[in-house]
Amino acid sequence: MPQEPNIREKRSWPLRATLAPESPLYKWWIMIALMSGVLTNSLIMGTVNIALPKMMTTLRVNVETVQWVVTVFMITRTVTMPLVGWLGTLLGNRALYLSSLGLYVIASFLCSISWSIESLIFFRFLQGIGAGPLFPMAMAILYETFPSEQRGLSMGVLMFGLSFGPAIGPSVGGYLIEYLSWRAIFYINIPAGLVGLLLAGMLLPKTQRAKSVSLDALGLLSLTLCLVPLLLALSQGRREGWTSEYILTLLGIAILSLIVFVFVELHTANPLIDLSVFRRLSFAMVCLVTSLNSMANFGLNFLTALFVQQALHYPPALAGLILLPGAIVWGITSLFSGRLSDIVEPRIIVVSGLVFSAMVAYFFTFTNPWTSTSLLVGLLVLRSFTRGCILSPLMNAFVSNLPSDKVRMGTGLRGLLNGVGGTFGVAAIGALLERRQIVHAIAYGEDQQLYPLGTAEMTSRVQHYLLQSGEAGLLPRKTASILHTRLMEEATLTAYHDCFLTIALLSLSTVLPTLLIRRSLPSAPSSQSKDPTETKT
Repeated sequence: MPQEPNIREKRSWPLRATLAPESPLYKWWIMIALMSGVLTNSLIMGTVNIALPKMMTTLRVNVETVQWVVTVFMITRTVTMPLVGWLGTLLGNRALYLSSLGLYVIASFLCSISWSIESLIFFRFLQGIGAGPLFPMAMAILYETFPSEQRGLSMGVLMFGLSFGPAIGPSVGGYLIEYLSWRAIFYINIPAGLVGLLLAGMLLPKTQRAKSVSLDALGLLSLTLCLVPLLLALSQGRREGWTSEYILTLLGIAILSLIVFVFVELHTANPLIDLSVFRRLSFAMVCLVTSLNSMANFGLNFLTALFVQQALHYPPALAGLILLPGAIVWGITSLFSGRLSDIVEPRIIVVSGLVFSAMVAYFFTFTNPWTSTSLLVGLLVLRSFTRGCILSPLMNAFVSNLPSDKVRMGTGLRGLLNGVGGTFGVAAIGALLERRQIVHAIAYGEDQQLYPLGTAEMTSRVQHYLLQSGEAGLLPRKTASILHTRLMEEATLTAYHDCFLTIALLSLSTVLPTLLIRRSLPSAPSSQSKDPTETKT
C-alpha cells in the first residue's frame, strides 16, 4: 500500500505552493526579497554623517579628508546607475541584483574592519558600486513581476519598506556610535542584506545571458567625466567657494563632457542612455519633475535637520526623535498613494502633494525657538505625508511612460536624476542659507531694529541681568557679546525662513510640468521585441 506522506511534508506544501511562479502570492515573496535588499542601503542613510566625528578621532584625520567617506560613495553610486540598462542586458536581472547586493554586504563588512582612512574610502567606493543598481533593479523587477494595474501598489509597498531605514537607522546608529564604535554602524544592514540575498537567490527567475552586448564606451566615458566633476563641484562648492578657479574648472569640464555625451548618444547604434525616449513630452516632464522634486526633497531634508538643532536649539537626540514619526507616516502614505495611482491619474496625486508640500514649507516660516514641540512634530508629519503623496505615484508615472524594453535603462536614469537633483538641492540650499545669514546680519546691525523694545532698552535690560548675576566685570564687552549673539540668532532664523520660502516656491513651480504628464501603459516594446536575455529558464 502507498505510504502516507509524513506530517512535516504535509505542512510544508502550502508554503512551497506560494513560492511557485504560478501562485498569486509569488509576486509578494519577490517584493519581500527586494524590500530586504533595498533596506540594507536605506538603514545606513544619514547614519554615516553622524559617525564622521568619531571617525576623525579614531583614524586621526581632518574634516576635509573624512568628508571623502561620504563623497566617494555618493559619486560612485550615482555614476553606476546609468550602467543598469547595459549590465542588466549582459547579466540578466537576477544576476545583476544578486551581485550588487552581495558586493554591498561584503563592502559593509570591510568598512567595519577598515584600518586606515584610505582603506575606509576604498571600501566605501566598493559599497557605492554595489548600491548603485539596487533600487533601479528593484523597480525594474517589480515592473515585470506585477501586472500593470498593480504597479503603483508595488512602488508604494517598496517605498513603505524603504521608509524603515530612515525611521530606525539614525537612532540605532547613534546608539551604536555612542556606546560601541562607529564601526558598528556598518553591521546593522548586514542581517537584512543576507536575508535579501537568500530570498532573492531562491525566488528570482534565472535568465539567459546575452551572447554579446556592445558597451557604449565613449558614452560611458563622457558621462563619467560629466558626473564626477559636477558632483565634486556641488559637494565642495561651499567650502572652496563657488567662484574659485577649482570649482569653475570642474563645472567647465562637466558642461563640455555633457555636450560630448549628448552628441555621442545621438549618433551611436547602442547608446548607454537612449535619448529618443525624451521625444515623448510626458516622459520628459516626468524626468523634469523627478529632478525638481529631488532638489526640493533633499534640500528640505538637509534644512530641517539643521533647523531643529541650530535655529530651534534642540539637542541631537531629541532632534532625531521628533523626526521619527514623519518617517513612519511617509511609509504608510507611500503605500496608499501608490495604490491610488493605479486607479486615478498619478499626476493628480502628485500635484496635490506638491501644493500641500509648498504650504507646509511656507508654514515653517512662522516657526521660532518658542514654537511648541507638538506643533513642530505636526509640521514634520505633514511634510512626510506630502512626500509620500508624491514619490510613489511619480515612480509609477515614470515606468508607465517607458516602453517595456526601456524600463531597465529608465530606472537607472531615474536614479541618476534623483542623485544629481538631490545633490544640487543640498548644495543650493546650503549656499543660500549662508548668504542670507550674512545679508540679514548686516541688515539688522545697520537698522538697529532687532528688538521691539529698541536697542537702548535691550542693552539696559542685559546689563541689569548681568549685574544681578554678579557679572559686573567687563560689563560693556559682555553686553555687546550677548547682543551680538542674539542678533546672529535672529539673522539665522530669518535666513532659514527665506530658505523654506524658496523651497515652497520650487514645489509650486513643479506643478506646471506635472500637469503635462500623461499615463501610458505600453504593453509591447517600442521598436524591438522583448529582450531575449530575459527568457525564464
